Amino acid sequence: MRTTAYIDLGVLEENYRTIRTRVPRKVKVLCVVKADAYGHGAVQVSRRLEENGVDYLGVANVEEGTDLRKAGIKSPILVMGGILPWDPEEPFDEHDLVPVIYDTGMIEKLKRKGSRIGKTLKVHIKVDTGMGRLGFRPEEVPDIARLMKKLPHIEIEGCMSHFSSSEVRDEYGLNQIRIFEKSLQALKKEGIALKIAHMANSGAITNYPEGYFDMIRVGISLYGSHPAKELSTKLPVRQVMRFVSKVALTREFPPGSPLSYGRTFTTSGRTRVAYIPVGYADGYPRALSNKGSVLIKGKRCNIVGRICMDWFLVDITDIENAATGDEVVLLGHDGTSTITADEIAECAGTIPYEILCKISKRVARTYV
Repeated sequence: MRTTAYIDLGVLEENYRTIRTRVPRKVKVLCVVKADAYGHGAVQVSRRLEENGVDYLGVANVEEGTDLRKAGIKSPILVMGGILPWDPEEPFDEHDLVPVIYDTGMIEKLKRKGSRIGKTLKVHIKVDTGMGRLGFRPEEVPDIARLMKKLPHIEIEGCMSHFSSSEVRDEYGLNQIRIFEKSLQALKKEGIALKIAHMANSGAITNYPEGYFDMIRVGISLYGSHPAKELSTKLPVRQVMRFVSKVALTREFPPGSPLSYGRTFTTSGRTRVAYIPVGYADGYPRALSNKGSVLIKGKRCNIVGRICMDWFLVDITDIENAATGDEVVLLGHDGTSTITADEIAECAGTIPYEILCKISKRVARTYV
C-alpha cells in the first residue's frame, strides 16, 4: 500500500464525549459528516456516532444523506444544502431526510409536491443573520412563516443560522445572536412552535455559549482540528486521522544538486534524500514544497524540492539509520512527535478543513 489513512474511531468517540460534556445536557448535538465526514468516511463515522447517541447528523446534499440511509444509519439527518432546483423531492420522503429551506423557490417546490407526498416532511428554516450566504433575510421571516404554514404536509421542526466568524468573539457575532433571537420571536408570533433552534458551530462551542440554543453543530473539532489556532488549548480534542506512507528508496546527492521540478531546491552539502510515493494527487498540498515536514523514526524531516503529483522528497541526512520501508507520517503522531492538520494548513496557507477533505480516494482508509 503506497499510502494509508488510519482513522481512529476511539479518538473520534473521545472527541465527541469531550464536546458533549462541554454543553448542557439539554442541548442536542448535530455532528457534521458532510464531504465523507471531512475525508474520514461518513458511513463508518456515522455508525460510531450513532452508537454514542448522536442527536442529529448533518450532510451537504441529498446524495450524501441517501448514502447514509442505504448504509443503515437511522439517526435524524439534516440536509444543510437544502433542495436544489434539480434535486428530486422523493428521496427526502423515502429516506426521511430533513432539508434546510432558505429560498422561496424551495417553498414553491414543496407546494407543488404537496398532493404527491405521503407523509409529513420535517424542514428547518435558515435565516441569514450576517453571514451573507444562504438564508432568508430577518425581515422576510414573518412572510416566510405565513407561506410555510399554508403547507399542511410540512412540519417546521427547526430554525438555524450560521456565524460569520465564530473563531473570534466580537460584537458582530453577538449581534448575529440578537438578530437570530428576534427571528425566533417572529416565528413564534406567527404561531410556529419550533422544536430545535441552532446556530453554534465548532468555534462557537468555546466563544459563544449564548448561541447554543437547542442544538450545536460540530464539524472540524469532532475530527481533532480547530477553526483557529487560538482555540486549540480551549477545546482539548485529538487528531482522528493518521496519514502515513513509506520510504520507497533513498539516494545521496553531492553539493550543488538541484532536486525535483523547477530546480527550486539545490543541495548545499552532501545530502541524503528519501523518496516518498505521495503527491498532490493523494491530496498532499503542493504548497508544502520546500516548507513542510514529515516524521520518520519520530524525527522531523524537511521536504525538499517541489511536491509532484505522485512523489515528494525529504532530507534524511541527519537520520543515519533511515532506510527503504521506514514509515513516514505525514499527519498524526509518531512517538512523542505530532503533525496536525492545523499545522499543515498554516504552513500551506489554508485551513484544516481543506487539508482533511482533500485527502483523495486513492489513499486507503483503515479503521482502528
